[in-house]
Amino acid sequence: MSLAQVSNHHFLIRRVHSLLGLVPIGFFLTFHLFLNLTALGGPKQYDLVINTMQSFPGIFIAELIVIFIPIAAHAIYGTWVVYTGQTNVLRYKYARNWFYLIQRISGLYTLVFVITHVYLLRFGEANFATLSEFMSQPLGLSFYVLGVLLAIFHFTNGLWAFAITWGLTVGPHSQRVWLYTLGVIFVLMSVIGMADIFAFLK
Repeated sequence: MSLAQVSNHHFLIRRVHSLLGLVPIGFFLTFHLFLNLTALGGPKQYDLVINTMQSFPGIFIAELIVIFIPIAAHAIYGTWVVYTGQTNVLRYKYARNWFYLIQRISGLYTLVFVITHVYLLRFGEANFATLSEFMSQPLGLSFYVLGVLLAIFHFTNGLWAFAITWGLTVGPHSQRVWLYTLGVIFVLMSVIGMADIFAFLK
């Protein structure tokens, strides 16, 4: 394989990786944040919603295809990027360099967070009480708060790279506007995420 072919192959993989971060992973994250707002109505309402969703025919196959496989593919390539990438924040302390570093850290933490979350709900009791008990402990609460915030950061900062990768923001002005927009999205999603966690602490 020639150098040009390797470069084109890597370029294609980066595009697919970027696209998976938005569809379906980003959509699922957003949906999940709003879904968990039902916990504000109390344990009965949350458990009813979860049990209803899990009773859908073929739900496991749908989750496997739409959620788990894309997340696994995104995580595997992302881990490889972390392993092979280099950061120069100590030499060049520009904001985007720090964002690059935090993006990698947040990706690894989010992976652990998602695995733990799925384990609690898939191999434990998928109900309000399970999450409430886990988050009632200081370490469990800290783990979830950090996990939610870093997952949202990873998604919104990933949208920055997505727009550049796909040629949607090509100039300084469009990139600046997109940065401010993503800042607002991050804040709004974080507020929803913290409201979700608060609901399980009531």
